[in-house]
Amino acid sequence: MKTKFIGIDGFGEIETVRPVRKRKKSFSANLRKFVKISRALISETAEEYKVNKTERKAAKPTRLEQHYANQRKQGAQALPTTAIRVAKQNALRHASSRRPFSPHFLKRKVALSFATSLAAVVLCTVVSTNAISFSAFASDEQAYEPEVKSETATISVNDTEISRVVHSEFAKTISDDEILTDGYGLYIDKQLVGVALDKDALQNALQKALDDYKARYDDETTDKFENDVEIVYGAYKSVYVDDSENIVKDNLDKLSFSLSTDIEYKQTVPYTTKVKYDSSKYTDYRKTIQNGRNGKQIITYRVTYVDGVQTDAYVTKTKTTKKAQKKIIVVGTKKKAAVTSTSTSYYQNSYSSGSGSFMWPLPYTRNITSGYGARWGRMHTGIDIAAGGVYGKAVVASDGGTVEWAGYDSSGYGNYVIINHNNGYKTLYGHCSAVYVSRGQSVSKGSTIAAVGSTGDSTGPHLHFEVRTSGGSRLNPLGFV
Repeated sequence: MKTKFIGIDGFGEIETVRPVRKRKKSFSANLRKFVKISRALISETAEEYKVNKTERKAAKPTRLEQHYANQRKQGAQALPTTAIRVAKQNALRHASSRRPFSPHFLKRKVALSFATSLAAVVLCTVVSTNAISFSAFASDEQAYEPEVKSETATISVNDTEISRVVHSEFAKTISDDEILTDGYGLYIDKQLVGVALDKDALQNALQKALDDYKARYDDETTDKFENDVEIVYGAYKSVYVDDSENIVKDNLDKLSFSLSTDIEYKQTVPYTTKVKYDSSKYTDYRKTIQNGRNGKQIITYRVTYVDGVQTDAYVTKTKTTKKAQKKIIVVGTKKKAAVTSTSTSYYQNSYSSGSGSFMWPLPYTRNITSGYGARWGRMHTGIDIAAGGVYGKAVVASDGGTVEWAGYDSSGYGNYVIINHNNGYKTLYGHCSAVYVSRGQSVSKGSTIAAVGSTGDSTGPHLHFEVRTSGGSRLNPLGFV
């Protein structure tokens, strides 16, 4: 190889230098060199080592100087005088600047190297062992430990936002040798009943359970889970994992179904009775001038069932197919003259005040279909009395008194009668098909005042009976009859 060098004294010196093959030192030579250097370093302190290292680095000859020194060792005779002189000067300078090595610092350095090597061997052994164990553990698709987060979140069945969680009640019980797997936990009323690997499959299984429950109803029917049903994504014990259909099938008895459907009810609309008063006729005069005729209508109810038990019902549509015709009667109001001067008027009301005891208002039946108290989220202020064939049966005054109201209004009672017993109590008779008394009329205990019907807010023929105080408070009728 030909290499150009620029001389020390100028740029005119160019020489041909033979390449020197670097000999590879044997292991024994390297060991001897290491021992030699170690002896020298052991004798010097840490501070001396730093100073000597800096000085040795600064005194290290350049490549050019090292080249000429090597050439001199090989006995080169053709080297320029200037180069030889420079090499000699550098050799003297190097000899004067070098100081003997102090081996004191090597004691700690060698100890540190030994400790580092030992730690590296131990670490490699541990890493290799763990790598082999992890490879065997990861051979199972579900054998891994997912990320654990401290927060929790739940979603309802139809939600799409899902958070990855580990529930505390399971995280506390998981031991080191148990396997966790990511999945979708089905919770019914906050209780875990199973874990599925596919969220869509689990939701489809739940929807199928709802569809099967309303299979025999029309398309207008709606249903839902009445209890709390949630799907939660997180890490669970693998023993809880099962097929989505099996999870839902095995827990059908824990699910509560709410179903709402439309029911059409054909009912007869009873005719109402209108009373006209004739002052020219005596009070015993009573004549029907127009016969009543019942109508017909179709009422649609929205009925809600929870696990087969009706919990609510309300009218959504009413269609009249035949209009009812009123019954009109004329009643006289003229009083007859007194029989003797000492006697009272023939029709003077001897029953204007009640006796204080009440009788059952519907002699046909004593069957109570709805009692006094809370019903469907509202207060039922009386009792409902009904039975088969009750429509049109006579309703009697529970006690004597004066008719305070008789007729129809929009209060929801339909045709109804209120009797003031003038002793602190009043009674009400609601949903009547016909009313046979008028306001201001005196009635005796047990006299017929109306007929059972289903007018107003009513779901079928029955008598709604109330007992009230003069101040308007509603009392439980079963405490009086």
